[in-house]
Amino acid sequence: MKLPLKIKGLAGIFAKLKGAKAKGDGEDDDDAEGADDLDAAEGADEPADSGPDDDAEAEDGEGAEEGAEPGLGKRRLILVGGGGAVAALVLVGAGAWYFLGGEATPDPDEPPLVPTVGLQVPPTTAPPEKPPSAAKEPEGEGGEATPETAPETPPPLPQQAGGAGVVVASTDAAAFRHIPVLAPSDPLPKVPDHGLIEQGSYGPLPKVGKDGRKPWQVYARPSKAGDDRPRIAVIVTGLGLSQAATEAAIKRLPGAITLAFDPHATGLDDWVPMAREAGHEILLSLPMEPARFPFEDAGPYALKATLSAEDNLSRLEFLLSRLAGYVGVLSETESKLDNADDSLRPVLQALSARGLMFVGALTEEPVATSKVAREVNLPRVFNDLVLDKDPAKAAVDARLAELEVIVRKRAVAVATAAPYPSTIERLAAWAAGVGDRNLVLVPVSALADKQLLR
Repeated sequence: MKLPLKIKGLAGIFAKLKGAKAKGDGEDDDDAEGADDLDAAEGADEPADSGPDDDAEAEDGEGAEEGAEPGLGKRRLILVGGGGAVAALVLVGAGAWYFLGGEATPDPDEPPLVPTVGLQVPPTTAPPEKPPSAAKEPEGEGGEATPETAPETPPPLPQQAGGAGVVVASTDAAAFRHIPVLAPSDPLPKVPDHGLIEQGSYGPLPKVGKDGRKPWQVYARPSKAGDDRPRIAVIVTGLGLSQAATEAAIKRLPGAITLAFDPHATGLDDWVPMAREAGHEILLSLPMEPARFPFEDAGPYALKATLSAEDNLSRLEFLLSRLAGYVGVLSETESKLDNADDSLRPVLQALSARGLMFVGALTEEPVATSKVAREVNLPRVFNDLVLDKDPAKAAVDARLAELEVIVRKRAVAVATAAPYPSTIERLAAWAAGVGDRNLVLVPVSALADKQLLR
């Protein structure tokens, strides 16, 4: 380890001391006076009745033989010895200063004395204002698009902390192990129906069939007609982001519960067939600029009130192409578009033209979305309750009890929930006994346009 430059300067002190000793008889009167001062200081420290110093007599005798002034040798010795003592004190003090508080010159070739940990964080970058471009694929026979020739999926969407992305709580299959797996019942037909698909710029898109069939009706889970019991629809949101949570929602919840998949997730083409095999109806979550933005962020490619209608429709087309076989889209949070007619109307018109339904978010006040949806003939449902703002089991049970109070007053009710282990556990237990309380659990498509004043 290199010593500080201040300590290196001590070499000069030792050189000066060595020169002083070599001068010998050539010491001037100033040195003698300095020696006398040292003698006086030393004598003041010694007792007055101390005996003669044998070493001093020897020095005086040697000096007399050489013709020097008597006692000068003793003074030279004291001077040199005192200088050495001062140098030693300086060296000790410098060492203490270096090790206890001084700044050492770092040696780049030596590892640090204290272990360090470095964490590289990728910079947060804003998503592009438009989805990535993709070439259109040729159409199949008769102008029908063939799903097998869909363009290559764009690169995975960024998932970053701090805004532009999605953050998912970590969980694993062990968290759901105590919840019973249900036997598959009433599986739904495979999707997509090729008569309800057209090829868009970014992938397959839903459309109304030539015979007038609409995806929201064709892909819906059938519900029993003539059942006059109060009807409840429950939607589990945010699926596809966590494998364990998605599998638990598919396998451990009854098929009447609707599942909403996030467009930012990967592997959606594998999840949808599995979910429909278990009897679940599918929604696609539609990210829309939250009313509380930037404190809440819907992620990349969210529809925004500040964007032009052309840009929002381009983003909408990209999002709708992420999977196939869904009955409609879900807005999970109150959005700035809810009362922005110029931005909202083109989006709802496009959804209606494609034969989809719209599930609106829970809002504190009436919004324009319901009015515009009616005007453009878009089937609609609005959320009444979020079951797990507090995911504690007791809190979820209390919200389920509140949901039953709502449905008995209104005849129909809609609730959403996240796939937390506690939520799925309490929801599964509640759903198993809902019929005993003279209520019926239905898919969300069964409540389209059934809510009063919505």
